[in-house]
Amino acid sequence: MLMLAVAAMAQTAYTIENLPNPKDNGSGYVSDPDGILNAQDRSTLNALCSQLEQNSTAQVAIVIVNSIGQENPKDFATRLFNHWGIGQADVDNGLLVFSVMDQRRTEFETGYGLEGVLPDVICYRIGMQELVPYFREGNYGAGLIAATQRIKETLENPETIEEIRSSGQPRQMIDGVPDGLVWYAVIDTLFVLFLIIWLIYTNYSKQELYDRYMMVRKVHSWIFILLFPLPYALFYPLLSRHLKKLRNQPRYGRKTGAIMHKLHEVEDDRYLELGQVVEEHLGSVDYDVWITEDEEDILILPYKKRWSKYKACPKCQFRTYALSDTNVLRNATYSHSGKKEVIHTCKNCNYRNRRIVVIPKKTRSSGGGGSFGGGGGSSFGGGSSGGGGAGVSW
Repeated sequence: MLMLAVAAMAQTAYTIENLPNPKDNGSGYVSDPDGILNAQDRSTLNALCSQLEQNSTAQVAIVIVNSIGQENPKDFATRLFNHWGIGQADVDNGLLVFSVMDQRRTEFETGYGLEGVLPDVICYRIGMQELVPYFREGNYGAGLIAATQRIKETLENPETIEEIRSSGQPRQMIDGVPDGLVWYAVIDTLFVLFLIIWLIYTNYSKQELYDRYMMVRKVHSWIFILLFPLPYALFYPLLSRHLKKLRNQPRYGRKTGAIMHKLHEVEDDRYLELGQVVEEHLGSVDYDVWITEDEEDILILPYKKRWSKYKACPKCQFRTYALSDTNVLRNATYSHSGKKEVIHTCKNCNYRNRRIVVIPKKTRSSGGGGSFGGGGGSSFGGGSSGGGGAGVSW
Protein backbone atom coordinates (compact mmCIF):
# COMPACT_ATOMS: atom_id res chain seq x y z
CA MET A 1 0.00 0.00 0.00
CA LEU A 2 2.88 2.35 0.83
CA MET A 3 4.46 1.70 -2.57
CA LEU A 4 1.16 2.43 -4.32
CA ALA A 5 0.80 5.68 -2.40
CA VAL A 6 4.33 6.73 -3.31
CA ALA A 7 3.68 5.86 -6.97
CA ALA A 8 0.48 7.90 -6.95
CA MET A 9 2.33 10.89 -5.50
CA ALA A 10 5.11 10.53 -8.08
CA GLN A 11 2.80 10.53 -11.12
CA THR A 12 2.46 13.68 -13.16
CA ALA A 13 -0.38 15.99 -12.14
CA TYR A 14 -1.25 17.67 -15.41
CA THR A 15 -2.28 21.28 -15.81
CA ILE A 16 -4.10 23.00 -18.65
CA GLU A 17 -0.77 24.29 -19.93
CA ASN A 18 1.27 21.07 -19.93
CA LEU A 19 -1.31 18.48 -20.95
CA PRO A 20 -0.28 17.41 -24.49
CA ASN A 21 -2.62 18.51 -27.28
CA PRO A 22 -3.01 15.59 -29.74
CA LYS A 23 -3.06 18.02 -32.67
CA ASP A 24 0.47 19.20 -31.86
CA ASN A 25 1.83 15.85 -33.05
CA GLY A 26 -0.28 15.47 -36.18
CA SER A 27 -3.98 15.02 -36.82
CA GLY A 28 -4.95 12.78 -33.91
CA TYR A 29 -7.80 13.15 -31.44
CA VAL A 30 -6.50 11.17 -28.44
CA SER A 31 -4.24 12.52 -25.68
CA ASP A 32 -2.90 9.67 -23.54
CA PRO A 33 0.40 10.96 -22.13
CA ASP A 34 0.60 8.28 -19.42
CA GLY A 35 0.17 5.38 -21.86
CA ILE A 36 -2.99 4.06 -20.21
CA LEU A 37 -4.39 2.82 -23.54
CA ASN A 38 -2.70 0.42 -25.92
CA ALA A 39 -1.75 1.42 -29.46
CA GLN A 40 -4.66 -0.45 -31.06
CA ASP A 41 -7.24 1.28 -28.86
CA ARG A 42 -5.75 4.69 -29.64
CA SER A 43 -5.82 3.90 -33.34
CA THR A 44 -9.46 2.80 -33.18
CA LEU A 45 -10.49 5.93 -31.28
CA ASN A 46 -8.66 8.19 -33.72
CA ALA A 47 -10.37 6.46 -36.65
CA LEU A 48 -13.84 6.84 -35.09
CA CYS A 49 -13.29 10.54 -34.36
CA SER A 50 -11.90 11.18 -37.83
CA GLN A 51 -14.87 9.48 -39.50
CA LEU A 52 -17.27 11.45 -37.32
CA GLU A 53 -15.67 14.77 -38.23
CA GLN A 54 -15.75 13.93 -41.94
CA ASN A 55 -19.40 12.89 -41.81
CA SER A 56 -20.88 15.58 -39.57
CA THR A 57 -18.13 18.21 -38.93
CA ALA A 58 -18.53 17.58 -35.17
CA GLN A 59 -15.15 17.21 -33.47
CA VAL A 60 -14.28 14.99 -30.52
CA ALA A 61 -11.17 15.03 -28.34
CA ILE A 62 -10.46 12.13 -25.98
CA VAL A 63 -8.14 12.70 -23.03
CA ILE A 64 -7.16 10.17 -20.38
CA VAL A 65 -4.62 10.97 -17.64
CA ASN A 66 -3.60 9.54 -14.30
CA SER A 67 -3.97 12.77 -12.34
CA ILE A 68 -4.75 16.48 -12.39
CA GLY A 69 -3.84 16.86 -8.73
CA GLN A 70 -6.57 18.36 -6.55
CA GLU A 71 -8.40 20.04 -9.43
CA ASN A 72 -12.08 19.39 -10.07
CA PRO A 73 -12.44 17.29 -13.27
CA LYS A 74 -15.51 19.20 -14.48
CA ASP A 75 -13.89 22.62 -14.11
CA PHE A 76 -10.68 21.31 -15.64
CA ALA A 77 -12.58 19.82 -18.61
CA THR A 78 -14.37 23.11 -19.34
CA ARG A 79 -11.14 25.10 -19.22
CA LEU A 80 -9.24 22.52 -21.28
CA PHE A 81 -12.02 22.50 -23.89
CA ASN A 82 -11.82 26.27 -24.28
CA HIS A 83 -8.01 26.33 -24.11
CA TRP A 84 -7.70 23.89 -27.01
CA GLY A 85 -10.72 25.31 -28.83
CA ILE A 86 -12.43 22.02 -29.65
CA GLY A 87 -14.99 22.32 -32.44
CA GLN A 88 -15.49 24.74 -35.31
CA ALA A 89 -15.28 28.35 -34.16
CA ASP A 90 -18.51 29.47 -35.85
CA VAL A 91 -20.70 26.60 -34.62
CA ASP A 92 -19.04 25.33 -31.39
CA ASN A 93 -19.69 21.71 -32.30
CA GLY A 94 -17.02 20.06 -30.17
CA LEU A 95 -17.02 17.34 -27.52
CA LEU A 96 -14.34 16.49 -24.95
CA VAL A 97 -14.31 13.07 -23.26
CA PHE A 98 -12.00 13.59 -20.28
CA SER A 99 -11.02 10.76 -17.90
CA VAL A 100 -9.03 11.20 -14.66
CA MET A 101 -7.88 7.88 -13.28
CA ASP A 102 -7.01 8.75 -9.67
CA GLN A 103 -10.41 10.42 -9.20
CA ARG A 104 -12.20 7.62 -11.11
CA ARG A 105 -14.14 10.21 -13.07
CA THR A 106 -15.01 10.87 -16.74
CA GLU A 107 -16.48 14.15 -17.98
CA PHE A 108 -18.38 14.61 -21.24
CA GLU A 109 -17.94 18.31 -22.07
CA THR A 110 -20.07 19.63 -24.95
CA GLY A 111 -19.77 22.78 -27.02
CA TYR A 112 -22.74 25.12 -27.34
CA GLY A 113 -23.63 23.70 -30.75
CA LEU A 114 -23.98 20.11 -29.48
CA GLU A 115 -26.07 20.78 -26.38
CA GLY A 116 -29.34 20.26 -28.26
CA VAL A 117 -28.16 16.97 -29.79
CA LEU A 118 -26.22 15.68 -26.77
CA PRO A 119 -28.05 17.09 -23.73
CA ASP A 120 -26.71 16.39 -20.26
CA VAL A 121 -28.91 13.37 -19.65
CA ILE A 122 -27.86 11.61 -22.85
CA CYS A 123 -24.18 12.22 -22.08
CA TYR A 124 -24.78 10.77 -18.62
CA ARG A 125 -26.55 7.69 -19.94
CA ILE A 126 -23.89 7.05 -22.58
CA GLY A 127 -21.31 7.19 -19.81
CA MET A 128 -23.23 4.86 -17.50
CA GLN A 129 -24.33 2.42 -20.20
CA GLU A 130 -21.19 2.23 -22.35
CA LEU A 131 -18.15 3.49 -20.43
CA VAL A 132 -18.59 2.68 -16.74
CA PRO A 133 -19.03 -1.14 -17.04
CA TYR A 134 -15.73 -1.48 -18.91
CA PHE A 135 -13.87 0.99 -16.69
CA ARG A 136 -14.90 -0.92 -13.57
CA GLU A 137 -13.25 -3.99 -15.12
CA GLY A 138 -10.09 -2.04 -15.92
CA ASN A 139 -10.75 -2.21 -19.67
CA TYR A 140 -10.40 1.50 -20.35
CA GLY A 141 -9.86 1.29 -24.09
CA ALA A 142 -13.02 -0.76 -24.64
CA GLY A 143 -15.04 1.68 -22.53
CA LEU A 144 -13.89 4.72 -24.47
CA ILE A 145 -14.44 2.95 -27.80
CA ALA A 146 -17.97 1.89 -26.84
CA ALA A 147 -18.88 5.40 -25.67
CA THR A 148 -17.33 7.03 -28.75
CA GLN A 149 -19.16 4.61 -31.05
CA ARG A 150 -22.49 5.48 -29.39
CA ILE A 151 -21.71 9.19 -29.68
CA LYS A 152 -20.78 8.71 -33.34
CA GLU A 153 -24.03 6.89 -34.09
CA THR A 154 -26.01 9.66 -32.41
CA LEU A 155 -24.27 12.55 -34.14
CA GLU A 156 -24.25 10.93 -37.58
CA ASN A 157 -28.04 10.76 -37.65
CA PRO A 158 -28.78 12.88 -40.77
CA GLU A 159 -31.70 14.51 -38.99
CA THR A 160 -29.30 16.03 -36.44
CA ILE A 161 -26.43 16.96 -38.75
CA GLU A 162 -27.96 20.28 -39.79
CA GLU A 163 -28.32 21.22 -36.13
CA ILE A 164 -24.70 20.25 -35.53
CA ARG A 165 -23.55 22.39 -38.47
CA SER A 166 -25.66 25.40 -37.53
CA SER A 167 -24.68 27.94 -34.90
CA GLY A 168 -25.44 26.82 -31.36
CA GLN A 169 -26.82 29.11 -28.67
CA PRO A 170 -25.88 28.95 -24.98
CA ARG A 171 -28.43 27.00 -22.99
CA GLN A 172 -30.43 28.60 -20.22
CA MET A 173 -29.89 26.81 -16.91
CA ILE A 174 -32.40 26.81 -14.11
CA ASP A 175 -30.98 27.41 -10.65
CA GLY A 176 -31.26 24.44 -8.35
CA VAL A 177 -31.86 21.86 -11.08
CA PRO A 178 -28.72 19.70 -11.35
CA ASP A 179 -27.91 18.76 -14.95
CA GLY A 180 -31.51 19.35 -15.97
CA LEU A 181 -32.54 15.90 -14.73
CA VAL A 182 -35.77 17.05 -13.07
CA TRP A 183 -36.88 18.84 -16.21
CA TYR A 184 -35.94 15.81 -18.24
CA ALA A 185 -38.16 13.57 -16.09
CA VAL A 186 -41.11 15.96 -16.51
CA ILE A 187 -40.61 16.22 -20.27
CA ASP A 188 -40.14 12.46 -20.52
CA THR A 189 -43.47 11.79 -18.77
CA LEU A 190 -45.36 14.33 -20.84
CA PHE A 191 -43.85 12.97 -24.01
CA VAL A 192 -44.92 9.41 -23.20
CA LEU A 193 -48.50 10.61 -22.66
CA PHE A 194 -48.35 12.54 -25.91
CA LEU A 195 -47.00 9.47 -27.69
CA ILE A 196 -49.88 7.26 -26.54
CA ILE A 197 -52.47 9.83 -27.62
CA TRP A 198 -50.64 10.35 -30.90
CA LEU A 199 -50.62 6.64 -31.74
CA ILE A 200 -54.34 6.37 -31.05
CA TYR A 201 -54.97 9.39 -33.27
CA THR A 202 -52.89 8.10 -36.18
CA ASN A 203 -54.54 4.70 -35.94
CA TYR A 204 -58.01 6.14 -36.48
CA SER A 205 -57.20 9.27 -38.47
CA LYS A 206 -58.85 9.74 -41.86
CA GLN A 207 -55.66 11.11 -43.37
CA GLU A 208 -53.87 9.23 -46.13
CA LEU A 209 -51.85 6.26 -44.89
CA TYR A 210 -48.63 7.78 -46.24
CA ASP A 211 -49.23 11.06 -44.41
CA ARG A 212 -49.97 9.18 -41.19
CA TYR A 213 -46.78 7.16 -41.66
CA MET A 214 -44.71 10.32 -42.02
CA MET A 215 -46.26 11.87 -38.92
CA VAL A 216 -45.40 8.82 -36.82
CA ARG A 217 -41.91 8.73 -38.28
CA LYS A 218 -41.25 12.32 -37.20
CA VAL A 219 -42.27 11.45 -33.64
CA HIS A 220 -40.12 8.33 -33.89
CA SER A 221 -37.06 10.53 -34.50
CA TRP A 222 -37.68 12.67 -31.41
CA ILE A 223 -38.13 9.60 -29.24
CA PHE A 224 -34.44 8.77 -29.64
CA ILE A 225 -33.47 12.12 -28.13
CA LEU A 226 -36.06 12.31 -25.36
CA LEU A 227 -36.34 8.67 -24.28
CA PHE A 228 -32.84 7.31 -25.00
CA PRO A 229 -31.87 4.64 -24.11
CA LEU A 230 -34.13 2.44 -21.92
CA PRO A 231 -37.59 3.98 -22.50
CA TYR A 232 -36.61 4.29 -26.15
CA ALA A 233 -35.83 0.56 -26.27
CA LEU A 234 -39.30 -0.20 -24.89
CA PHE A 235 -41.18 2.02 -27.34
CA TYR A 236 -39.07 1.24 -30.40
CA PRO A 237 -40.69 -2.16 -31.19
CA LEU A 238 -44.17 -0.68 -30.71
CA LEU A 239 -43.51 2.20 -33.09
CA SER A 240 -41.75 -0.04 -35.60
CA ARG A 241 -44.77 -2.35 -35.76
CA HIS A 242 -47.09 0.63 -36.14
CA LEU A 243 -44.98 2.07 -38.96
CA LYS A 244 -44.84 -1.29 -40.72
CA LYS A 245 -48.61 -1.60 -40.47
CA LEU A 246 -49.18 1.86 -41.94
CA ARG A 247 -46.73 1.22 -44.76
CA ASN A 248 -48.18 -2.14 -45.81
CA GLN A 249 -51.88 -1.55 -45.18
CA PRO A 250 -53.92 -2.08 -48.40
CA ARG A 251 -54.62 1.02 -50.47
CA TYR A 252 -57.33 1.90 -52.96
CA GLY A 253 -56.92 3.67 -56.28
CA ARG A 254 -57.97 7.30 -56.39
CA LYS A 255 -59.29 7.02 -59.95
CA THR A 256 -61.24 3.76 -59.82
CA GLY A 257 -61.44 2.95 -56.12
CA ALA A 258 -60.09 -0.52 -56.90
CA ILE A 259 -57.82 -2.24 -54.42
CA MET A 260 -54.10 -1.87 -55.07
CA HIS A 261 -51.22 -4.23 -54.37
CA LYS A 262 -47.59 -3.45 -53.65
CA LEU A 263 -44.95 -4.65 -56.09
CA HIS A 264 -41.78 -6.46 -55.05
CA GLU A 265 -38.50 -4.56 -55.15
CA VAL A 266 -37.43 -6.04 -58.50
CA GLU A 267 -40.84 -5.56 -60.11
CA ASP A 268 -41.23 -1.92 -59.13
CA ASP A 269 -38.10 -0.75 -60.98
CA ARG A 270 -39.91 -0.51 -64.32
CA TYR A 271 -42.25 2.11 -62.85
CA LEU A 272 -39.43 4.25 -61.43
CA GLU A 273 -37.26 6.89 -63.04
CA LEU A 274 -33.60 6.04 -63.52
CA GLY A 275 -32.63 8.40 -60.71
CA GLN A 276 -35.08 6.68 -58.37
CA VAL A 277 -33.61 3.28 -59.25
CA VAL A 278 -30.13 4.63 -58.45
CA GLU A 279 -31.41 5.98 -55.11
CA GLU A 280 -32.72 2.52 -54.22
CA HIS A 281 -29.45 0.92 -55.27
CA LEU A 282 -27.50 3.35 -53.04
CA GLY A 283 -29.92 2.92 -50.16
CA SER A 284 -30.73 6.62 -49.83
CA VAL A 285 -34.42 6.24 -50.66
CA ASP A 286 -36.70 3.20 -50.73
CA TYR A 287 -39.72 3.35 -53.03
CA ASP A 288 -43.00 1.48 -52.69
CA VAL A 289 -45.00 1.09 -55.89
CA TRP A 290 -48.71 0.30 -55.58
CA ILE A 291 -50.85 -0.53 -58.64
CA THR A 292 -54.33 -1.76 -59.44
CA GLU A 293 -54.82 -4.93 -61.51
CA ASP A 294 -55.63 -2.91 -64.63
CA GLU A 295 -52.70 -0.52 -63.92
CA GLU A 296 -55.04 2.45 -64.19
CA ASP A 297 -53.89 3.66 -60.81
CA ILE A 298 -50.18 3.77 -59.94
CA LEU A 299 -48.95 5.15 -56.63
CA ILE A 300 -45.22 5.71 -56.00
CA LEU A 301 -44.26 6.50 -52.40
CA PRO A 302 -40.72 7.55 -51.36
CA TYR A 303 -39.25 6.63 -47.96
CA LYS A 304 -35.98 8.45 -47.31
CA LYS A 305 -33.40 6.52 -45.31
CA ARG A 306 -32.29 8.27 -42.12
CA TRP A 307 -28.74 6.97 -42.13
CA SER A 308 -27.63 7.60 -45.71
CA LYS A 309 -24.59 9.72 -46.59
CA TYR A 310 -26.20 10.72 -49.89
CA LYS A 311 -27.85 14.14 -50.25
CA ALA A 312 -29.95 15.81 -52.94
CA CYS A 313 -27.85 16.55 -56.01
CA PRO A 314 -27.73 20.27 -56.90
CA LYS A 315 -28.30 19.34 -60.56
CA CYS A 316 -30.73 16.39 -60.78
CA GLN A 317 -32.18 16.67 -57.23
CA PHE A 318 -32.00 12.92 -56.59
CA ARG A 319 -30.41 11.78 -53.30
CA THR A 320 -27.36 10.41 -55.07
CA TYR A 321 -24.77 13.08 -54.22
CA ALA A 322 -21.97 12.46 -51.74
CA LEU A 323 -18.33 13.04 -50.89
CA SER A 324 -16.27 10.92 -53.26
CA ASP A 325 -12.66 11.96 -52.71
CA THR A 326 -10.35 14.18 -50.65
CA ASN A 327 -6.83 14.97 -51.80
CA VAL A 328 -4.24 16.93 -49.82
CA LEU A 329 -2.61 19.35 -52.26
CA ARG A 330 -0.25 20.96 -49.77
CA ASN A 331 0.44 19.89 -46.21
CA ALA A 332 0.14 22.50 -43.49
CA THR A 333 3.31 23.43 -41.63
CA TYR A 334 4.12 25.70 -38.72
CA SER A 335 4.87 28.53 -41.18
CA HIS A 336 2.04 28.26 -43.70
CA SER A 337 -1.42 26.76 -44.13
CA GLY A 338 -2.14 23.84 -46.42
CA LYS A 339 -4.74 23.06 -49.04
CA LYS A 340 -6.91 20.08 -49.82
CA GLU A 341 -9.26 19.25 -52.65
CA VAL A 342 -12.73 18.05 -51.65
CA ILE A 343 -14.78 16.39 -54.39
CA HIS A 344 -18.50 15.56 -54.32
CA THR A 345 -20.01 13.46 -57.11
CA CYS A 346 -23.53 12.47 -58.14
CA LYS A 347 -23.96 8.76 -58.87
CA ASN A 348 -26.96 9.49 -61.09
CA CYS A 349 -26.09 12.40 -63.40
CA ASN A 350 -22.31 12.43 -62.77
CA TYR A 351 -22.42 16.05 -61.59
CA ARG A 352 -19.09 16.82 -59.93
CA ASN A 353 -18.27 19.60 -57.50
CA ARG A 354 -14.66 20.36 -56.67
CA ARG A 355 -13.63 22.87 -54.05
CA ILE A 356 -10.40 23.81 -52.34
CA VAL A 357 -10.36 23.89 -48.54
CA VAL A 358 -7.68 25.58 -46.46
CA ILE A 359 -5.95 23.40 -43.86
CA PRO A 360 -5.02 25.60 -40.86
CA LYS A 361 -1.36 26.06 -39.97
CA LYS A 362 0.09 23.85 -37.29
CA THR A 363 0.40 25.64 -33.99
CA ARG A 364 3.08 25.37 -31.35
CA SER A 365 2.23 25.64 -27.69
CA SER A 366 3.75 25.03 -24.29
CA GLY A 367 2.08 21.64 -24.14
CA GLY A 368 -1.64 22.20 -24.48
CA GLY A 369 -2.43 25.08 -26.81
CA GLY A 370 -3.84 24.93 -30.28
CA SER A 371 -7.22 24.59 -31.85
CA PHE A 372 -9.14 21.93 -33.75
CA GLY A 373 -9.25 22.25 -37.51
CA GLY A 374 -11.79 20.88 -39.94
CA GLY A 375 -11.50 17.50 -41.56
CA GLY A 376 -9.06 15.99 -39.08
CA GLY A 377 -6.45 18.70 -39.71
CA SER A 378 -3.35 19.51 -37.72
CA SER A 379 -4.94 21.97 -35.30
CA PHE A 380 -8.23 22.62 -33.53
CA GLY A 381 -10.62 25.40 -34.82
CA GLY A 382 -11.57 27.69 -31.94
CA GLY A 383 -14.77 26.16 -30.54
CA SER A 384 -15.95 26.87 -27.00
CA SER A 385 -18.06 25.37 -24.23
CA GLY A 386 -20.31 26.92 -21.63
CA GLY A 387 -20.08 23.93 -19.31
CA GLY A 388 -22.63 21.63 -20.95
CA GLY A 389 -22.41 17.87 -20.62
CA ALA A 390 -22.29 15.40 -17.74
CA GLY A 391 -19.86 13.34 -15.70
CA VAL A 392 -19.81 9.73 -14.48
CA SER A 393 -17.84 7.94 -11.77
CA TRP A 394 -16.81 4.31 -11.77
